[in-house]
Amino acid sequence: MCSFLASRRAQLRAAIIAYFVFFNALAALPTLGVPSAERLDRPFEQAELRRWQRMLAAVGVEISAQRLAQLYLSLAEAAEQAHQLALAPIAGFASLTQTEQRWRLFGTPDEQRSVLRISAFAGEREEVLYESLSPEYRWGAERLEYRRVRAAYNPSRAGPPPTYEGLGLRLSEQIFAQRPELTRVRIVLDRSRVPLPGAAPDPEHEEQYALEFARPAP
Repeated sequence: MCSFLASRRAQLRAAIIAYFVFFNALAALPTLGVPSAERLDRPFEQAELRRWQRMLAAVGVEISAQRLAQLYLSLAEAAEQAHQLALAPIAGFASLTQTEQRWRLFGTPDEQRSVLRISAFAGEREEVLYESLSPEYRWGAERLEYRRVRAAYNPSRAGPPPTYEGLGLRLSEQIFAQRPELTRVRIVLDRSRVPLPGAAPDPEHEEQYALEFARPAP
């Protein structure tokens, strides 16, 4: 009798584990997100729609970019609704335990980019030490371009992460230790628009979230 109950308990435990593993795997599947018609009107998205239009035309499917956008929006909306419906049995538990896991595919790139720039000053003379992806300014590039470190300064629409100022302080301390002639370190995120393929770089730049560090008094 005891062995029978133990076997039943083991089967029940396995079933519960399998239930949650299945729904967690389902929740982790990437989705198309919730795109909007306004977003698809941007230059990047319009160029992407035209590219798909040309590819479809090459295999004999004639469709306008506007119709293609409508189909994509309908598909994305239907896929999102289906995903939410499939996760409904576990939605309450996931919300209560804060264990939701959602991934969205990046259909198009962001039209804005931010370049991390680190400058040092000896008096009024400025020297650029590091600039993202620059072949010339490479101080600390191996570390600064590591994906986990990039997450400490890469901004979102809401601004840089909370770790940005702390990272800036740590970098300034290292620079002052290496270069005793320097008096000041400046760190900024230089924001500009990513040009379309074949287009000239956008001349308009905006320096954001500047951090200034003076050499500590001895």
